[in-house]
Amino acid sequence: MQTGPKTAEGKAASSMNATKHGLSSNKVVLPGESRAAYDRLVDTLMDEHQPGSPTESLLVEEMAQAHWRLNRVRYRQDTAFESETLDAKLLTLLHRYATTYERSFFKALQTLKQLQKERLAQPKQTFVSQKAEQEAFFKLMDAFTAPPGPPPDFENLEDIDAPRAA
Repeated sequence: MQTGPKTAEGKAASSMNATKHGLSSNKVVLPGESRAAYDRLVDTLMDEHQPGSPTESLLVEEMAQAHWRLNRVRYRQDTAFESETLDAKLLTLLHRYATTYERSFFKALQTLKQLQKERLAQPKQTFVSQKAEQEAFFKLMDAFTAPPGPPPDFENLEDIDAPRAA
């Protein structure tokens, strides 16, 4: 009776046994693809879009995944067209996956832009101490309640009785 692979390497290898084209794989980077290239793509998109929240970061990662998978589909399409026999069923499948990944990319981009627009439109909330808030309030009240013109000179009372120049 066979029970399957026992080692981590054997399990990793057997997990890819049913992989035919990798287009529906849960794994973003498949064996034979460059993890470093994918990471550079993510970093480039993060630098470009500057996510300001965990949700925005997830959307940028979703864009990277969709783009990476779309490139995989395009490579498979190129390979299919280079073969001597065109498989219409395969080309239809590849077109469906390409459309799915394109939609996924642009939907994530649209959602990201909307979230960023909303976030940037909100006023920044900064901490103001209660003391600073009170001082600002009293200063404002002084400005409203102060009499017009220069303050009176109480040392020279005759200046108070003199008419002020308008």
